[in-house]
Amino acid sequence: MSNQISKKAIVPASARIKTYFDTQQVTQNGAVVNFFPPNSTRKITRNNYVGNPFPGELKRRILALSFEVTKQFIEDDEANGIDARGIVNSLKDAGVILQADNDNKEFLRVPISKHSNFSGTDVQLVAGTANTVDAPVVFKRIAALRSADEYRLADPFDLAVNQTLSLSVHFEDSSVFPSDENWTTSGQGLLYLRASIVVAEMKPEK
Repeated sequence: MSNQISKKAIVPASARIKTYFDTQQVTQNGAVVNFFPPNSTRKITRNNYVGNPFPGELKRRILALSFEVTKQFIEDDEANGIDARGIVNSLKDAGVILQADNDNKEFLRVPISKHSNFSGTDVQLVAGTANTVDAPVVFKRIAALRSADEYRLADPFDLAVNQTLSLSVHFEDSSVFPSDENWTTSGQGLLYLRASIVVAEMKPEK
């Protein structure tokens, strides 16, 4: 007996379905962000995998891939070089490459928008006033970011035991991202991107 996960992915009923995630900082002028590095930081709030390749003797089938910005809002702050629209656009324009390092086989090369919920993201004008008497109304742009969905792969693929997964996000323009100091001074915290993969774990066939 087996479960139909997608048209091209049959997994045995005995398979264990797990979601693994890794969270990496998006930095100014950091053109590439690599996920699931060989050694996990072992911080459960940032990742829940132990190592890459995954430990043990289980065969793994990658079923889905999703990306999520950990912030809910990004607010314009001209003094600190924070452009909400520019940041969101740079995130939306990024590309994703997924491959297995052991044989350099590329499984996926797509825009990140194929695996992220950017369709519901909007930039709003929010009214406020300066801290002076009779100050005029000031409008600030705030980007409202949506939570991630599960995005199944059109062509799920298998990882052999001890095979290393390579997942990277590539930005066309990473100069738009503020520096750590600017994020901190603005009081908005740093910018992180979380990658999640849904995996079917199975015992190798004898």
